[in-house]
Formats: sequence, structure tokens, C-alpha cells
Amino acid sequence: MRILDRYIVREVFRHAFLGLVVFTFVFFVPQLVRLMEIFVRHSGSGAQVFKLFLCIFPAVFVFTVPMATLIGVLLGLGRMSADSEIIALTALGIGRRRILLPVGVLALTGAIVTLSMTSWLGPLALRTFRSLQADLITSQVTFALQPRVFDERFPGKVLYVNDVTASGTQWHGIFLAETGKEGGSNLTLAENAIVIAEPKQGKLELHLRGGTTHEFSRGDADHYSVTAFGQSDWPIEFNGLTTAEPRQLNNPERSVRELLNEKGPGWREARVELHRRFAFPMACFAFALVAVPLGAQPRRGGRSAGSLLAVILISSYYLMSVMGAGLARQGTLTPAAGIWIANAVLAAFGLALLPRMEQFRGESRWMRPLTYVKSRKRLLRRRKSQARAKAAAANGTNGERAAQDILVRSSGSFPQLMDIYILRRFFFYFAVLMGAFVFLFETFTFFELLDDIARHRVPFLIVVDYFRYLAPYLLYQLAPLGALVAVLVTLGIMSKNNEIVAIKASGISLYRLALPLLLAGLALAAIMIVLDDTYLPYANQRQDALHNLIKGRPPQTYTHPQRWIFGENYKVYNYDLFDPAQNLFGGLSVLEIDPADFQLRRRIFATRARWSESQKLWVLEGSWVRDFSDGTIVRYERLPPVTSLPELTEPPSYFNREVRQAFQMSWRGLSNYIDGLHRAGFDVSNLTVQWHRKLAFPVMGPVIMLLAIPFAFLVGTRGAIGGIALGVGIGIVYWSLAELLQAMGGVGQLPPLLAAWSPDIIFFFLGLYFFFKMPT
Repeated sequence: MRILDRYIVREVFRHAFLGLVVFTFVFFVPQLVRLMEIFVRHSGSGAQVFKLFLCIFPAVFVFTVPMATLIGVLLGLGRMSADSEIIALTALGIGRRRILLPVGVLALTGAIVTLSMTSWLGPLALRTFRSLQADLITSQVTFALQPRVFDERFPGKVLYVNDVTASGTQWHGIFLAETGKEGGSNLTLAENAIVIAEPKQGKLELHLRGGTTHEFSRGDADHYSVTAFGQSDWPIEFNGLTTAEPRQLNNPERSVRELLNEKGPGWREARVELHRRFAFPMACFAFALVAVPLGAQPRRGGRSAGSLLAVILISSYYLMSVMGAGLARQGTLTPAAGIWIANAVLAAFGLALLPRMEQFRGESRWMRPLTYVKSRKRLLRRRKSQARAKAAAANGTNGERAAQDILVRSSGSFPQLMDIYILRRFFFYFAVLMGAFVFLFETFTFFELLDDIARHRVPFLIVVDYFRYLAPYLLYQLAPLGALVAVLVTLGIMSKNNEIVAIKASGISLYRLALPLLLAGLALAAIMIVLDDTYLPYANQRQDALHNLIKGRPPQTYTHPQRWIFGENYKVYNYDLFDPAQNLFGGLSVLEIDPADFQLRRRIFATRARWSESQKLWVLEGSWVRDFSDGTIVRYERLPPVTSLPELTEPPSYFNREVRQAFQMSWRGLSNYIDGLHRAGFDVSNLTVQWHRKLAFPVMGPVIMLLAIPFAFLVGTRGAIGGIALGVGIGIVYWSLAELLQAMGGVGQLPPLLAAWSPDIIFFFLGLYFFFKMPT
């Protein structure tokens, strides 16, 4: 390979590698939460967590390697063109089409890597990932067990654990009820337990300490026995948590041979997946074919213009891929035509551009009308600016006085022309980056869900609605990253073009220059807080419900009666029937638990209970009450046929309460939800961390922009590319630290306030240090 070829390959590969890192990080950010939780809880060994980490990358590389090929060619050749190196090659008699050879080598490498991912590593990694998940569930049930939740997945039992240590081997506050014909006639409570998992036998060994077992018969109220124990071993089967039958592989997990041999009802979906595995590697050649003539042409804006072109081309390609896959699934097009149409259009566009490679600016006939339109627009803008200047001069009685007035106003007013100029460029790059991030992530998600969409025959409009409601969540999650990169690119390009030098030469400090960006960061944080408090909870509920529908899961109902529920003052309600229309219970049991040792203090049973709106109490029928102390019955009383007890004050709406995740509630709604759970005796440390994060996460935007400003000036002449590289590095450290501390706060290893706000505090003081160290 000649020196020229090695030089071009090195230049293109440098930008391609940077693009690969950026896009991979954007796709990888949502997976950090899950991996950090596994790492902090010690739910898996170090080798298992590392395998899970590695298994994520092949599916991501299928998308990011072709993108990186396009980015590398466009930006690498764009840099050479901006520095007149392409013109120098032409002057030496080397044709521009000669560039196709080294670029083809890079495209071939990308195609081979992508093909290995789609045909071999991708399915293998996906199967390994699902297998590791199943192993974690069977080897450590705490991986799937949520504390402070009544878990009814165990055969014939209901399990409640008040708290689980980070290691998962010690439980505190155990509530174990047997569910049979008598509906919870046997009940065991223990202060703590040591858990030993035996996955081969499909059971857990609970070594209970300090507990009691209660047995009673509903048919005979006088029959009741209590057994106290210091230590006791209880085996619990957990085969119900996993399916006994081998799991059927979906299309992304199947090998090429299996997809090719599919002849059953799902043959069309299998062919779509098969063609996709070969079409994406070939996209590397199509992207390179388009990028070479576009990158080799001199243009204003250099690599920033190349970045914008890359975003447009990538979005167009994957949009055509999504549309083609949808038409192929519906039978409108054959699977081959639907999947390969995007490659064909892109390749045809590249072949049409190839003749322009040897032409200089202005030589193309079919571009002359566009050039004429551009020249007319420049002429109109020049005339308008001249007219405004004349009008301004005519309005002033004295030209010198007018100039002085303008100078006085500009020196003390905000925003100045410079502020508008900086904000306009910042918001332009921010909008482009956010649009690219959201579109690419939704495209990646679509191809992940394509097999589920086909298998469950989900209508197209439901899929569109899902991505419509997913977009606000992605905008919220990726906004700090977009702001970080936009600041670095904006100031990096200004520094490269010596605009920063000109600003400092005019007597304006860098602190004043950073003011509009910091105000933009505060405005972004305010918008994120308002969005999270108004529309985002509703959008998250909708996209979660639609995601369950696409996955074939039963729809999540957020208001539904629960057979086991914690009341106020450590009361546990259990019932056979609840009719919210008549406010009526059937087979109601109320258990009052001592929070000190998690033992039963009182038990109330009623065959029927109805709500009295006038008394604000439950009226009991056929009821009795027993009081306990130190594992013995100290009082037993049969109550009158119709009676009421003053402690049963929870209204019917309490038992039809909403069950939501933290991201599905507003800041105020989550605060009220936490207060209710805390009064009911729940450990709300994880929810409290999420509550603090609702304010701490938006503040991440201005904090990370404060840190980005001094680093943008350190980038210097590297411009946009250096800014993006630095932004990715800062983002990886910031996001990893934030998710790690959040996971530690969720398991009680850090106070919730510290877990949520520590990353912002650390990076705020780092930003202040570097900000005031800027030479200005």
C-alpha cells in the first residue's frame, strides 16, 4: 500500500473510530442502569457481569459500524478538502477517484466486522445474554425478588421481605403465607433469615430466626394455634419463576441456517431477518460510495458540514430500512425487495455523484440552477442589510451620537449580538444532535422489537404510537449529553476559526462569553423539570403499556385491587373478594405487625365487611379478634354479628390505589406516594433516590455545560471532532458515576440525598475549578 493510501486510511479510520465510540455510547447509556444495579447488588459474579457487558455490544455494532464508516469517510475527506489537500492531489495529477481504493479497504473491513456480528456473534451474544439472565434468576432469586412487595410467583405461597441486604443472602422482616383452599390459613413471620439458593434442586433454603407460625381454620373460629421458634429451616420451591420447557428462540437469536430452513407460518419474518443480516454489512459499501464524492468536494463548514450530511444520510437510510421492513412484513413487497431497497437507493445516489468527483465548483450543469438560487439569496440579503443600515443612519440626528448610543446600549444590555450568535450556533448543534440521537435510538429499538411486532401481529399505528410516546423520554434522558457535546462543538469551532482570539482582543472576557451558554443550561434544566412534572409521566405510562402490548405481555393496569396490601400503622390486609362498586370485602383478614421484631400483635377476621360512609369505618360481620404477645395468644374474642373497630380506617380507595414506577409519576405525585408508603411501614430508600433524581438529573445539564466550557477551549484547533471526543469521555465518566451511586443508594449503601446529588456536586466543583482557571 502506498504512502498516500496509508495516509487516507489513517485519516478516515481516526474519524470512523470516533464516530463508532460516540454512537455506541449513545446506544449503551440506557443499559448502564441495569448493569450498575447488578454490580452493586452482587447479583452475579464478576465474570457474569462482564459477560453481560460484552453481550450488549454485538447488537449495537450492527448499527454503529456502518454509521462509523460513513462518518469516517465524510469527516476524514472533509478535513483533507478543507485543508486543500484534495486540490493538491489533483494538481499532482492524481485523480480523485483514486481515493476510492483506500476508502474501499476501510469499507470492506467494516462490512466484514458487521457481517460477523449479524451472522455469528450477534445471535450468539443474544442467546448468551438471555441464558445469563435465566441463570441469575435461578441461582439468586434476589436478582428477581423486589423487597417490600408481596410476591405471589412461588407455588402455593406468598412471600414478603421487608428488606434485602446488598449481597442478597440476608433478609429482614419475612412474611410467608401459604395459599390453598383456605386462602392463607398458615402464616409464618420471622425477624430475619439467611438465604441459600439451590438452583439444581429448584428451591431456596430459608434459615429463619426469631419467628412464629400461625395456623387457623376458617370453618372453626375456636381452632387456632401459634408456634414460636428460635430457628427454623424452610424450603421454598421457585420453579415457578422460570419456565420448565426450553425457551423458543426468536428470529434474532436463530442462526442463518435455521432462518434459511424456516418453511412454516413465520417464514416471511424469518426471511426479513435473514436479508437484514446481509443488507446491513453491505450498507458499509453504500455509505462509502456516497461519502467519497460528498467528502471530496470543498465546502464551507468543513467537518461540521460533514457531520450534518452524515446525520441526514444515516437518518434517510434507516428510515427507508424501517419502511421497507414494514412493507415486507405486510406482504406488499418481497422480503428481499423490502430490506435491500435502502441499499439500492443509496448506491444509486452514490453512482450518480461519482462523475462530480473530478469537477471543480461551478462545473456541474445540473447544479447550476441551485447555484443561481443561492447567489440570488445572497444578493437579497445584502440589499436588505444595506437598506437597514441606511434606515438606521437616517433615524439618527447625528451619526456620531447614534454610534455612541449603540455602543452604550451594547455594552450594558443583554443579549448582545455576540450572545445571539453563540446561542444560535449552540441551539443549532443541540437540535441536530438530539434529532440524530433520538432517531437512531428509535431505529435501533425498532429492529430490536421487529420480531415481537411480527409474532404478535401488532398493528402499524400502535408501533407508531409507541415510538411517539418514547420520544419525550429519550429527549429527557439524552438532553444533558446533547448539551455537553453542543457546547464543546460550538466553542471548539469558534476556537479553531480564531473567533475566540478576536473576542479576547476586543476586550471581552471568556467569562462574559460563557454567560449565554450557562443561562441556556439553566433554561434547559427548567424545561426538563417542567416536562418531568407535566407530560412525561403520562407519556411514560403510555409507552410502557404499548411496549407490553408489543412484547405480548398482559397490559399493566395502574389501578387495581391487590389481595395483599400494607395498610397504615403496620397493618396487612388480605381478602378473598373486593367489590369496589359496593365497597364490600369477602373473607377479610387484618394483621397488625410489630415493627420492632416483625411479629404479629393482633389478627382480625371477618366473613364480610362493608364501608360505612357516615362513620368512616368498616362494618364487620361474622368476625373475631385475637391479640398476641411473645408468641402466645393473650386475648380471643368473638365480636357481635355486626360491629366495627376504630383502627380499620383505610377507605375503599386505599385498596384501589395506583401502582406505578417512579418514572411514571410527577415530582409531587412521587413525594405523596413515598409518604404513603413510609407511613405504611415500607422502606422507601430506592424511591427516595428516584425522587431526588427528578431534580438532580435536570441540574446535570448546566453543571456539565459548566465543565464543558473550559475543556472546549483546551480542544483548540481540533474543532468539532476534538469537542465530540472530549464530550464522550466526560459523558462516560459522568453517567457511569451517576448510575453507580444511584444503584448504591437504592440498596441502602448511601443516603438517598447523597446518592442522587453527589455526581452534580462533584462535577460542579470540578467545573468551577477549571472555569476560573481559564486564561482570559
